Amino acid sequence: MARRKSTVILVLLTLAVLLLSPWASAPAPTVKPASPSGGTEALPSASPVGEEPAELAVTAVVGMSEFETLQAQNEAFRLRHPDVSVELRRQDPAEAGRRWNGEEWSPDGADIWLVPNEWVTALAVAGELLPADEVFVGEAISEPFDSLVSQLKWNGYVWAVPRDMDPYVVVWNTKVLSALQAEGETKFSPPLSPEAWRELPGKLAEAGLNAGWLAIDGSDPLALLAWIGTFANRREDAPLTSAGQASDGGALEQALSLLAEARSGIRSGPLTPAFWRSFAAGEAAAVVARNSAATRALRTLSGSEAAALAIDRSAWNRDFVWPGGVSIVLSAKTKHEEAARVWAAEMTSRDNQLQNYRQTGRLPVSRSLYSEAYGIEEPLNDSGSGGFPNEPALASGPEVASRLAEIGALWSGLLDGSVATERWKALATELFADFKRDR
Repeated sequence: MARRKSTVILVLLTLAVLLLSPWASAPAPTVKPASPSGGTEALPSASPVGEEPAELAVTAVVGMSEFETLQAQNEAFRLRHPDVSVELRRQDPAEAGRRWNGEEWSPDGADIWLVPNEWVTALAVAGELLPADEVFVGEAISEPFDSLVSQLKWNGYVWAVPRDMDPYVVVWNTKVLSALQAEGETKFSPPLSPEAWRELPGKLAEAGLNAGWLAIDGSDPLALLAWIGTFANRREDAPLTSAGQASDGGALEQALSLLAEARSGIRSGPLTPAFWRSFAAGEAAAVVARNSAATRALRTLSGSEAAALAIDRSAWNRDFVWPGGVSIVLSAKTKHEEAARVWAAEMTSRDNQLQNYRQTGRLPVSRSLYSEAYGIEEPLNDSGSGGFPNEPALASGPEVASRLAEIGALWSGLLDGSVATERWKALATELFADFKRDR
């Protein structure tokens, strides 16, 4: 009897082992890492980095302030992902732009690049990039503004993840302008009409003011287009389309003529702290500057100096201004696609966008961050309305970068005297030709 019971117990134990063995060999469920945004959902999301170690090289075409912020964010990424090492390299935007215009720019074999939005589709057409669509999950693709996404689309794909934007503004020296008009006059109260712009250089001379009528970046074609948009009160990409030129009442031709005829009154040096102090003292009547540079300058000037200046963002009420953004792209040659996507997603998280804004002044790209809760001071149009940044660019596609480079070269040539006035005026027909929207 005891022997029979022992046999039964042995059989039952054998069956238990057979039943449980498949579970013992089953893979453990994958656990996703915690959100990098400290409780705030990232703009894009991506799959967690795999167990294989990855070494990423990142080339960033950004200023020093932006690079220092990126370094801090990358260090936080490294702590969350110890299996991924990331080497950051910086390229000065001005030098990188010159190399790009000369078709000599190289990302130095990097896996990930931070580049101006205007370069993205040209790099995509050249076969240099991986599509970035997989970085976005769910509704994340609807978060960046249309003005940005339209610059990053080509052939049905999105080729970059937007990180920030920094459009141009006009800063007026109100003391200089008020000295030009009699009591009760408003002609030279900003923003100026085309007629007032045309009269401005002569009025300054008549008043005996040793001031330039305009200070502007002489190497950036987007600064030129920003001023033309201000002069004509038109969207900033209007000169790059035949339809925009046909409906501007000759404003483009008038703007180009004024720049040529009054170029001796244009200040085109770098916008250094010393420049802003001299500008506040009456060096020029107006300056075209990036929003971040203008806001930073007014905060660092003394109270009396800043009181003479006024930032004018009225251009942002028009349908389109150039966002002036930097985006993250993935090299088609990277051997670590998954790790690269995760890095791109985390570097563009909502928290990192807010950190960028607070430390550099460059604006976030996510619609949802413009609620009162996040403290963004710059006003933007509601997403339900038209106007910047809700309207796509009319001039987009791979040819934009090369055409802007040509415009920029002639713009620089006008200011340094190497391009004659007649050659400059031919821009209206030679370079401001029709762009095809390629989305």
